[in-house]
Amino acid sequence: MIDRRVLLGAGAATASAALANAASAHTPYSGDGASEVLQAYRRLINRHDFDLLEQQVIAHDAVFVFSNLRHEGIAAIRSNFERTWSILPDEVYSMSDVVWLFSCDEHAACTLRYHYSGKTTEGRRMEGGGQGVLIFGRRQGQWRLMLEQLTPDTRRNSA
Repeated sequence: MIDRRVLLGAGAATASAALANAASAHTPYSGDGASEVLQAYRRLINRHDFDLLEQQVIAHDAVFVFSNLRHEGIAAIRSNFERTWSILPDEVYSMSDVVWLFSCDEHAACTLRYHYSGKTTEGRRMEGGGQGVLIFGRRQGQWRLMLEQLTPDTRRNSA
């Protein structure tokens, strides 16, 4: 299988040990706001309609980092999503093992695992995943995804 990050030109990334430590000492987040945006993200991402993500999830000045590729602002993020969907038109993307690291009135952060699968336009199957950090912020009363950083999974599988 070819890793999506490799397909999109990313190199290997170094994961932060601090992230793993922070995730192991979490308290569940039970508030509204950021968790609702995360649920909307999970619900909308597989529609492959970036307009919906822009309207309901992603901040206009957000930053998305995929291993060593950085996309700043909504136009760059849109371009990356649409490029991915053009390569994997039937991609199914999922997020699991969400751990809320902190939340307050204006910000929240969580870690998660992600998985994707699909076939390229040439019919080649692609599948992979890793770990991620999402940071949410409230702007003008609206919660939005401000940062997404995805890296290879450095955590051991729990089994």
